[in-house]
Amino acid sequence: MRRIVELANEIADKYGGASVFETAENMGINVWFRNLGSLKGFYLCENGGRYIVINEGLDDRMKAVVCAHELGHDLLHRELSDGKIREKTLFLENSKTEREANLFAASLLISDSEILSELENESSLEVLAAKLGFPREIVAYKIEALNCKGGTFNNEEIKNDFLKE
Repeated sequence: MRRIVELANEIADKYGGASVFETAENMGINVWFRNLGSLKGFYLCENGGRYIVINEGLDDRMKAVVCAHELGHDLLHRELSDGKIREKTLFLENSKTEREANLFAASLLISDSEILSELENESSLEVLAAKLGFPREIVAYKIEALNCKGGTFNNEEIKNDFLKE
């Protein structure tokens, strides 16, 4: 897991833009916004092109979460995307690939200094999530990332498939 946290830091340093969407585009990944019904997004690698497709109906913060999550799939699981990484096969509560993509997204989206500043004053996951403006699961994954770096913060079990809901 530490490797994933370090990879997120490397990507931010090398390709980081003003937003996660710009970071993806700096990496040569096309980011498209489309009407996807109830699906939040997916990653597709086809004919040499790499694509992140995000549901245009999501709020801006959730679009960023989905983009970072799918960027994690690009970097960690590209070989699985023969077609698209399918919601039905990978949105499993115990799916290693979903867990890895979520950890990558949390590490990319929330800086250590940002969450450490909030952790000084608040330990409730719900309050932290509200203050940081991210889903509680992404904040819990960020706490897990801090613990991978040697932190000893209390954390709770989190579902890997929270983006499916």
